[in-house]
Order: sequence, then C-alpha cells, then structure tokens
Amino acid sequence: MPLACTGINHRTASIALRERLALGPVAQRDVLQASRQIRGTPFGELAILSTCNRTEVYAAPAEASDALLEFLASMADVAPASLAPHTYHETGVAAVRRLCRVAAGLDSMVLGESEIQGQVAAAFRTALEAGTTGPVLTAAFRSAVQAGRRARSETGISHLPTSVSSEAIRLLRDVAGPLDRLSVLLVGTGKMGRLAGQALRRATARLTVVSRTAAHARELAQRCDAEALGWHELPQAIAHADAMICSTGAPHAVVSRDLVVSAIAAGGARRRVFVDIAVPRDVEPAVQELAGCELYDLDALQQRLAGNLEARRQEIPAVERIVEQEVERFDAWRRRQTVDPLLLEMRAQGEAIRQRELARALRRLGPAAAELATLLDDFSHSLVDKLLHQPTRRLRDAGDSDRARALQDVARDLFGLSAE
Repeated sequence: MPLACTGINHRTASIALRERLALGPVAQRDVLQASRQIRGTPFGELAILSTCNRTEVYAAPAEASDALLEFLASMADVAPASLAPHTYHETGVAAVRRLCRVAAGLDSMVLGESEIQGQVAAAFRTALEAGTTGPVLTAAFRSAVQAGRRARSETGISHLPTSVSSEAIRLLRDVAGPLDRLSVLLVGTGKMGRLAGQALRRATARLTVVSRTAAHARELAQRCDAEALGWHELPQAIAHADAMICSTGAPHAVVSRDLVVSAIAAGGARRRVFVDIAVPRDVEPAVQELAGCELYDLDALQQRLAGNLEARRQEIPAVERIVEQEVERFDAWRRRQTVDPLLLEMRAQGEAIRQRELARALRRLGPAAAELATLLDDFSHSLVDKLLHQPTRRLRDAGDSDRARALQDVARDLFGLSAE
C-alpha cells in the first residue's frame, strides 16, 4: 500500500503539545513547500491535517513512514524521542481508514462534529496549492471527504446538537414553538452568547441583545441583525420578550424574581421561557414559580445533550460501514494502479501474437485472403478477448493485497512478462 500516516490527537497528547504542532493554512503551505527542498526527501506526496484536536501527516509512498516522526517533530521543534510516545502510526489500508474515520467525525472529541469534514478538504487544498499532492493523496482524500459527506447525509451522526448553545436554541424551539414567531432576548455577549446569537441570526421574529458592556452588545447585535439595548434596559427587554437565553459571566444572578415580576407587570401576562446556560446561574430559581414562566438551566441542557450523544452513538455502526465502503473504493483504485499496467502488457502481447498469426494465415490463403480478411480479423479479435477475459477478471477482482500480488506474479511468469 502506498500511504502512511503519523500523528497526535486529543487521546494521545496534551493540549500544550497539540498547540505546539498546530499549523494554520499558511504555515502548512510553507512547511509543505519547504519539504520539497529537502535533498533526498522520501516524500513523493505529503499533506498535513491540523485542527485544535489533532495534527496528522499523510505521505506517499509508504516507505516514507520512517521519516514521518522526524518530520512531525521538526514542526514542533522537539526531539523525536520525546514526541514518539504521544504519536500513532498507520500504513496502507489502516492509514486510509484513519483519514476516512476522521472526516466522518468518528475520531473527534465531539462525536460526529460537522466542521472536520471541511477541515479535511481544506488540508488537501493546501497541499495541492503547495504542490505536494499526487494520485495517492488525491484518491485517499477523495475517499475521506466522500465518507464524511455520506456519514452526514445518510446517517444521524451529526443531526442532534452536542454544544450547549445549539441545544439551548433547540430547546427553545421544542418548548416555545417556531423561532420565527418569537421575540428572543439574548443576555450576555461571552462565547456562549456569541454562538447562540449567530445561530439565532435571522431565525427569530425579533432578536435583542443586552450586555453590561454596551459596545459588546452593539457589536454582536450588528453581526446578528439584532437590536442592542443597554444594561439598564434589561427590565424593559424582559417585558417584551417571549424567550430569553442568559449567558453572562456575572458572579450572581442578574435576573431576579422581583425583576421578572416587574417585567410581567409592565409587559403583560404571557408565556416566557428562560434558558440559563451560565455558571454561576444568571436566573434565580424562584422565577420558575411565577405564572407563565418556564426556566431551564444547565443541568436540564446536559441531560438533553447526554441523550443526543447516545443517539449519535447509535449511528456509529452505520458510519463505520460507510467508512469501510470508501476504504474499499480506495483499495480498488490502488489495485487498478498495480494491475492495469500488467493487463496492458498482456493485451499488447496478445495483440502482437494475433497480428502475427493473422498475417501468416492471410499469406497462406493467397488470393482468397481479400474475401476472408475481415472475417478472420474479427474472429482473431474475439478469440484473444475471450482467452484473456478470465485472467483479466481474476486479476482485477483479487481480494486482499497479498493474493493480488501473488496472482500478478504468477501472471507475469505464465505470460513471460518482465517483473518491471
């Protein structure tokens, strides 16, 4: 097999080590281009897949695997011996399978994450721009991207959210109805608030952002096509909201029972759903005692997320089958690369013999040759095709690599073809 892989990920290395090996697209391209200048480089083809949770190097031919650890260590400026205990190595089918499993989200910290498929495709594009790709990496990455695409379209591995902010919005939709009919208030502009705001963008009838820092509220509101209000306008915002997602970094509750009571008096009785994803909590638990108010905190979300992950785990066997199908597709391509030259030689030999024997027969027929030439030509073509049909099919349909190689060796010996 012509492929090798060496890498580290969140299971084998600390975040500190992963940070040292993390490379953005520009840095990846620079490293790949520099690798082409190394005298005697063993890498005919080379690609780097680098994300927050992994850095993997894929190379062809497989004989380059011995040099991959040293190459990976040079990227982080660490000694190969100190990096070795944190790395894994795959060659052949196993290397292709790893790449396909990564693209399908099976090797991610968050099972089934959707971003990794695009990151795999981007890694190949970067290698392509650097001029370090070739037929092997092209076929391997094509199989991987296809595995990722099929996993997400044919299974539910990525359908249910596994992030708190995404699940908060899904919960709102489940308990409060279609978002495009709701007026949603976002309280807080930290990481969770930003993620929620981006996901809610254009999904609600009206989105309002409130933050202790007015500039942060205006910035997020501008990104999300929302209205920004000052912190002092929080009571007014609650009064007119159907649903609230609260995610401030305050050390104490910022939405008290009394505040909500005042908001209800000002905005009228209606159903109000509070989703509190802050730690410490932003909404006083007593709020849920008020008529028309429903409160969901982080514990409720975690229970839903656990169910989502379990549902995703149920999809693993289906995704694994897709991965194996794409690995088989790559393996079939690889076998064609080795067997097709042999088949061409067999066909060329058969055609040479056919032409020689046809010419001899036509000479012996003399004047009658003109009338029989077309018939004999068709007959000889058909005869050679039929004689080579079974050997061709057996060579192309050979299963594992060892059997395929053995059959090719036998065919070369039987047909008298050179090992070259």
